[in-house]
Amino acid sequence: MPHSSLPSTFNAVEFSQFGDVEQLVMTQVSPVPLMANEIRVKNIATSINPIDFKTRQGLGWAAQENADKLPMVLGYDVVGTVEEVGTEVSEFKVGDSVIGFVGFPLKAGCYSEYIIAQNEELVAVARHYNALAGLPLAGLTAYQGLFEHGKLKSGETVLISGASGGVGYLAVQLALNAGAKVIAVASKNSHAKLQALGDVTVVDYQQSEMFEELPAIDLWFDLIGGEPAILQLTAANALERLVTVPSVSKDFVCDSVLGKASESTGMLVKNDKEQLTNLVRAVENNSLRLNIAKYMMLSQVQEAHRLAESGTLSGKIVLTMNR
Repeated sequence: MPHSSLPSTFNAVEFSQFGDVEQLVMTQVSPVPLMANEIRVKNIATSINPIDFKTRQGLGWAAQENADKLPMVLGYDVVGTVEEVGTEVSEFKVGDSVIGFVGFPLKAGCYSEYIIAQNEELVAVARHYNALAGLPLAGLTAYQGLFEHGKLKSGETVLISGASGGVGYLAVQLALNAGAKVIAVASKNSHAKLQALGDVTVVDYQQSEMFEELPAIDLWFDLIGGEPAILQLTAANALERLVTVPSVSKDFVCDSVLGKASESTGMLVKNDKEQLTNLVRAVENNSLRLNIAKYMMLSQVQEAHRLAESGTLSGKIVLTMNR
């Protein structure tokens, strides 16, 4: 039986067929019993990531794997309070504040007032607040892209394209904290925000001639993908390693540096409790700043997806469960 304090139904946003933002519909969901190793979290906020709207559109692996399992509730980031724990859970207790990277890549489920998570998907936080919802997927992508796939070391030069976005803004800081030299590619109106993070060389992505004048790049961390990334990479003279994140274009982007870079790879972020714990602690001790462009309510999810897809925002959209 569901926990006695749970409502008989709660809000969640789901879609039953791939398509535009109108496919996202608020629905009422009934709680399901917990398994022994599961944790139920009362969600206060989640965030929108590109994989969310790409999956809704029917693009990418998560969409393909879930095509015959719709309806689906999107969302991988959760910040909230432990509501109930399974009989085998000892790390968390009811009332704990937690943050999590949940259900990646196929299950998702965080566009919902209550979510069910595994122990390894959650990390305790000193206190929960809405902005933290912008950390899990973006922070893990930034860390793994730079240091696991990109093998970035102190003293090396890293170029980060899309540096003003949710992942890029964190990547700039992580690279600086690791002692790397950072070149940040972003729109001109984001340059001051990026330079405020430290000793960052900024490049306007619209000034194509600037890419021909770049110094030798040890690691190019591409967060934009597609034709814009290929144009930048083709113009660059010296490049050692490339990591590209957008999965739809990874093969084309990697092919564009054949004969130029010694290594090139796409990446898929994975859950890592230790890494997420370290990222949370960095936020808590103010050595890592979050980049939240806008807060919206779960009931505004259609408008939020439309904004996220437009590419006009510099930073992440956080969806809150309550006003």
